[in-house]
This record gives sequence, C-alpha cells and structure tokens, in this order.
Amino acid sequence: MASPDVLATDGLSIIGTVGFFVPAAVLVALVVGAVVRDRRLSAREAAEDDRLAAMEREETRGDQPSSAS
Repeated sequence: MASPDVLATDGLSIIGTVGFFVPAAVLVALVVGAVVRDRRLSAREAAEDDRLAAMEREETRGDQPSSAS
C-alpha cells in the first residue's frame, strides 16, 4: 500500500502569505468602495443638475405668451 504524500510547510510561510494577501485584499476593497461611492455621488449631482436645468427650461417656457389663435 502506498503511503500518502505529506506536504511539509513551516508556519512562517503561512503567516507571511496571510500577512501579505489579507492587507492587499483590504486595500483593494477600500479602493473599490471609494470608486463606487464617488460614481454614485457624481451620478446624483449630474441628475440634480439635469433636474434644475429642466425646471429652468419649463419656467422660461411658461413665461412666454402662447401663440394660440
């Protein structure tokens, strides 16, 4: 019967790997969160600008006399 292969690793390599990838994953998550937040705020501001521009157009149209016969 064949003996199973055993992977021999020391604890320091695992700690080093976790110590690198966990902070890197946290940093990536923070950057993605910041980009999503910025895009949402930009979209909200653009929508507000469009709404105000549409209100101004409606007000100027309402001030003009109608040319109905």
